[in-house]
Amino acid sequence: MENRSHAMLAGIFTLVFLIGAAVAAIWISKKNVPLVPFELVASSPVTGLSVQSQVRYQGVPVGRVDSLRFIEDKPGQVRIMIGIDPNAPVTEATWAEIVTAGVTGISNIELKDNGTSNVRLKSSAQKLAEIPIRPSFLERLTSQGGGMIASIERVLAQVEKITNDENLASISLALKKLPAVMDGLASTTKRIDAAVGEVATFTRSAQETFRILNGPNGPMQQVTLSLQGIQEAVAQLRTTTLPDVTMLSVSVTDAARAFTLTSRQLGQSPQSLIFGPPRVVPGPGETGFAGFGSQPR
Repeated sequence: MENRSHAMLAGIFTLVFLIGAAVAAIWISKKNVPLVPFELVASSPVTGLSVQSQVRYQGVPVGRVDSLRFIEDKPGQVRIMIGIDPNAPVTEATWAEIVTAGVTGISNIELKDNGTSNVRLKSSAQKLAEIPIRPSFLERLTSQGGGMIASIERVLAQVEKITNDENLASISLALKKLPAVMDGLASTTKRIDAAVGEVATFTRSAQETFRILNGPNGPMQQVTLSLQGIQEAVAQLRTTTLPDVTMLSVSVTDAARAFTLTSRQLGQSPQSLIFGPPRVVPGPGETGFAGFGSQPR
């Protein structure tokens, strides 16, 4: 029985030793994988971050932090050197966030990518590529917390001003008057409804009036017919009566001219009314012309 217990302990020890050796071999093999160096520049505190801190890509471990040092010509900034597995799909759209793991205070670097670029980010010891750092959710919340607190304080101050004793008394008085105001509003609404009804009745009456005026044999049609008759009469007057009036005017003018000539002749020679008009002496070039020195016969 004792031999069996010793054999079992030996077997367990051997199994644990083999497992430890396998884990050590895997860890050593990973340590020997050449990592690609990248550079990060942090402008905010890197609390909890240290050498050998993990670097994860979308939550998957892909590397470690190699060094942390200040940038001499840029106070307030820290250069973080990291090594990343060459198989990690780091692209030009990849960025880094410094994330605190739980309540331990230990920070890691999280690499994230939104998939907007498929171009791999190339880096080497001779030509380091920089991965930009963006503030994490906690950092954004912390930076905005001051503004949120200030806004809350301003709101509380306004509420305190509004809820003083004088304003509360005014609000209470207004609430007491509110039912009367609502009754007045309801009465006004009823009067408006009645006015709208009267307007609708007037509109219908006006529509009926327009229908009668414009209907067959209605006043508008009679006026239209009368205007057409006047236009026809004017056209007939232009085509028939006016030419006759014009001819009559010409005849009257000729008669007046003849009467005027006759009156002039009677005034010059009254005997012409009995003996007729005097004989006209032939002029030069006419038959019977006797010359300028002869007397008419």
